[in-house]
Parts: sequence; C-alpha cells; structure tokens
Amino acid sequence: MKGEQHVFYTLLSLAVFLPLILATDRLSPAELIVFTIGVFVGSLAPDADAADSAIMHGLAGGKGTVRTARRHTVIILPFFGYLIRYLIYYPISALVFIVSLGRIKPKHRGLLHSLFGTTVAAVILTIYLRLISDLLLAVFLAADVTAAIDSFLMVFCAGLLFGAIMHLIEDSCTHEGVYWLFPFGNVKLSGTLTPSSRKNRLIVVVLGIAAIISLTFGNAYRINGVAGVNGAVATPEMILPVIMPLLYLGAAWITAFYISGTHRG
Repeated sequence: MKGEQHVFYTLLSLAVFLPLILATDRLSPAELIVFTIGVFVGSLAPDADAADSAIMHGLAGGKGTVRTARRHTVIILPFFGYLIRYLIYYPISALVFIVSLGRIKPKHRGLLHSLFGTTVAAVILTIYLRLISDLLLAVFLAADVTAAIDSFLMVFCAGLLFGAIMHLIEDSCTHEGVYWLFPFGNVKLSGTLTPSSRKNRLIVVVLGIAAIISLTFGNAYRINGVAGVNGAVATPEMILPVIMPLLYLGAAWITAFYISGTHRG
C-alpha cells in the first residue's frame, strides 16, 4: 500500500473516531491539531523498516497546493523515519535476533508491523522526544512553558500510536498482510488489496460514510453530562458518545476486510 493511501485511510478513520475525542473535552484545539499531526506521522511510521518508504523520504508528487504541502513532508517525515529506523527498530531487532538465537531476523513487515513492536516503538519514541525536548528547551524556556510542551508531546505520541495501529489494520487488507503477534506468534491477517485495485474506492466510500454518520450524530450524543467523562463519576449519558464512534469505526473496517478478502493465513 502506498504512503498517501495510508495517510488518507488513517485520516478518514480519525474522522470516524473524532466524536469520541471531542466528547471527553480533554483536548484543546491546539492539542487536537498536534494529535492529528501525530496521527499523520504514525500512519507512515511502521514503514520505517523499509528504506524506500514515505516516512524515510517524505511524500512526493501532486500539483499546485498539494505538491507544496507534500514538499514540506520531506523535512518532517524523515526526521521521525531515521529516528525510528536507526534508534528504535535496529536496536530492538538486534535484541530480538540475539534472544531468538538468530531465528528471527529483521525484515519489512516484521517487528514494526506487529502490535508489540508498534507499541514498544511508540513508547521509546516518546522517551526520545522527551529527552530531546528537555535538552533543547529546558535551558531556554520557563518551567510552565516546558510543562505545556510535555503535554503536547504526550498528545502527539498518542496520535502517533493511533496512526500506527491504523497502518497495521490497513496493511492487513493487502496480500503481504500483517503478523500481528510477531515475534511471539505467526498469526497473519492478509487480503487481496493492491495499490491500484478498485476495491480501494469501495473502502474509501465505506470509511467516508462511517465518518459522515459519526460526525453527524456525534454532536447529538453530546448531551448534558457527557463532558462529565472528565469527572470521577460515570453516567449513563456517557455510554453513547464513547461506544458509537468505536462501533462505527469497527463496522467500517470489518466491511473493508470483507471487501479486500482479509482472512487469517
């Protein structure tokens, strides 16, 4: 699957999920933007195990405004790509190689394309970014500013993890598939989706409909007390805003799996 397809599918999935985020009233508009940027980076992050991927070189192509926007990713994406590839993926792969006595070797769609590897990579990346921000900012900025940056950092990494998991779900529709339990198991989900397949259009339609429904009815669910998700006591009014976006997203991707012929292999 191409990088821009991962980005598009993941942002559509975020649109389906968005009412749940809004219902909690936890994120400020600025934090929501940072979360979305994290989702964008995360949608490409697992491909850091491939040297020719979009996360390593940025998105290319397009015309006019699209081309200008993609050109800016050449600066942003490789920073995370090289950080993940050389300071996270290679060290973890080396450790797994040693522990497995050489049986498990680094490969594309290996460690970074598993639930374990994705989660560990997100945690380590959070630590790295925290160290970088402390080194670069703590000396020059006041403590309250540094604390705000730390808050944005956690929001960014949460978005990155969401985007990375969506990447795995999307790759589960392709012929190469995903070994979700790697390196602990060989359970593989794979389908028949190719970058040029007409099935991509059907999946876009399904996700688009799910996003429209979720965004349309999401505001209707924000009844009095829903903002109480922040509070200590849960109320029945919170159930719909929490459950419905998850159901929409799950239903959309189950349908996408059906369209792409995803199965356990």
